[in-house]
Amino acid sequence: MFMVCVHLSFAQLPITDVRYPDSLLKLSANTKSDSVKARSLFLLSDYWSDRDTLKSKNFLAKGSKYGDKYPYVKALYHYYLAGYYFAINPQKSEPYYIEAEKQLSKFDNQDAFLFRSRCWTHLSILEIDIKDNSISSINILINEIIPLLKRVDDTRYLAVNYHNIAMIFMEWGQYEKAEKYHRLAISLLEKNRLLNIEDQYQEYISYTKNCLYQNKITLAKKLLNKATALLPKTRNPRNYMDYYEVEGMYYTITKVYTKALQSLTKGKSLASKEKENYLERNFSLRIYEVFMATGAYEKALTVMQGLVKNKPTYKFSKDYLTYYLGLSETYNRIGNSKMAYAWLKKYSKLKDSINTREVEHKISALEVKFKTAEKEKKIIALNAENEKANLSAKNSKLLSWLFGIACLFLLIVAILGWLFYRSSKKLTIQKDLNHQQQIEDFNRRQKIKIVQAMLNAKEEEQNRVARDLHDGLGGTLAGIKINLSHYATKKKNNDDPELYQIMDQMEGSINELRRIAHDMMPEMLLKFGLEESLRDLCASLASEKLNIDFKYLGAKRAFLPQQQISIYRIIQEAMHNAIKHAEAKHILLQCSQNDNIFYITIEDDGKGFDPNYLTKGMGIQNIKNRVAYLDGEMEILSAENKPGTSINIELNVTT
Repeated sequence: MFMVCVHLSFAQLPITDVRYPDSLLKLSANTKSDSVKARSLFLLSDYWSDRDTLKSKNFLAKGSKYGDKYPYVKALYHYYLAGYYFAINPQKSEPYYIEAEKQLSKFDNQDAFLFRSRCWTHLSILEIDIKDNSISSINILINEIIPLLKRVDDTRYLAVNYHNIAMIFMEWGQYEKAEKYHRLAISLLEKNRLLNIEDQYQEYISYTKNCLYQNKITLAKKLLNKATALLPKTRNPRNYMDYYEVEGMYYTITKVYTKALQSLTKGKSLASKEKENYLERNFSLRIYEVFMATGAYEKALTVMQGLVKNKPTYKFSKDYLTYYLGLSETYNRIGNSKMAYAWLKKYSKLKDSINTREVEHKISALEVKFKTAEKEKKIIALNAENEKANLSAKNSKLLSWLFGIACLFLLIVAILGWLFYRSSKKLTIQKDLNHQQQIEDFNRRQKIKIVQAMLNAKEEEQNRVARDLHDGLGGTLAGIKINLSHYATKKKNNDDPELYQIMDQMEGSINELRRIAHDMMPEMLLKFGLEESLRDLCASLASEKLNIDFKYLGAKRAFLPQQQISIYRIIQEAMHNAIKHAEAKHILLQCSQNDNIFYITIEDDGKGFDPNYLTKGMGIQNIKNRVAYLDGEMEILSAENKPGTSINIELNVTT
């Protein structure tokens, strides 16, 4: 899991200095200012937060008493309270960071800007480490933290956050975007030589790794040399492990395998000494890659067997998917097809187990939502009945009272009663109309929820089937192909055309299976967003006989993932209809956005049709359901026996 680096420093003395807590205690005891006393105690609480939680809590309580009459200090109290919980229970710290940011936003000064940036930094960390939401984390970094840091001109902290953004893009495999932020960080760090050596070293190492992923060997060597010069000046043993890993990668890519093994072996030994189990496993994997590249399959097998024998760090570790697949590949290279197939089966079984647990978790979440919705429905119905009963009782009392008054003051009360009756009747009619409108609105919301549940269930079922096809049947077909290949080699049937025809058909089946799985569960949508997913869809459908023109105009504001999936499915269904039924040779797909309205236009030059007839089909009905779910409108312009069809869709999205 990627961890965002956080460098926080609050006092004149370095926080690592043994005199740091004593200097704060003296300051809090000698100052006459309650606000200074409170902030000194807050700093002591922050110092002890990850060392002694009881001391941290006591200092925080004392500081709160002194700062209670100062609005700015009260805002800082929420920040340090969040820091106290961040050290012992990170998930519980989130509402306090949000409250601190809210209170600090009322103050227009550089100190407030700096503390707000730190609030957002911790929220960014929580998005990754607790919610596993790197997209939200990088949005916070770019749209919240960076603008605040530019206002306070904090060069070091700004460079660190550029580094953090680059690391997230590297995690996504978007190395070109990561390079942009690596360059910004390097520019700031090299201009200011007084900045932390550790920051500069980490940036050189990370940038080197990013260059190696892009095969930019010359630049990678230049950056690695700079990191080598700074390494002796650093104090953290972890820096040496990072260095040996990157150096090993460099020598592996440049095929200097002897030096690569030397660097990786040093790193593994150091990771073992420091009890960094996860890093030790990473070094073992890179050593395995070197052995595989040099053809030392027996040594590679020994390394991978050692990884599998060690107990997993957590149950059903996904790392073991890599190990099982690696063992299958290694046995295949050695020529032991039986063991290769056995480990491939273990890989498929573990993959299915992990997928099953994820599906069960999603089903449980759906059940909780359904039960909650049913309870809310009953409460609304009960409240409506109570309101109706209360209204009826009030009307009865009023009528009885009016009847009594009428006996005493017949003429006057009759007139007043008539006026009151007319007013009451209008009020009752109005209330009935309002109540009827509420019922209609409730029924409409329920229908939307049912459509949403159906679409979500269909989407999850498609994803499940796609995973089963890709990981289950796909793995089985791959195993069969391996066995056929070894059978041909063993029997020396190199001139048997029927056998190789069967193998070619098997390869075609595997590719077709992967295409179907990808069509049902587009990974591009999950990783890179709607625009890139649609571009990938158009590229996959285009051919020599079909030209697809795709335009994505001005739709840059992000909206909810579920809405993006619905839009993708609408376009996917419409494109397939144009290809399958209209036999079109040219298709135009245009998407644009204006505030919360998303526009889709699909035009083709194929055979026309009667829209009233085809709307009864399942494909068009699926499109209509998704359009209704997004509270949109659809227009189909086509005619039977006339060429060309145009579909215009307007959808409401939440940005």
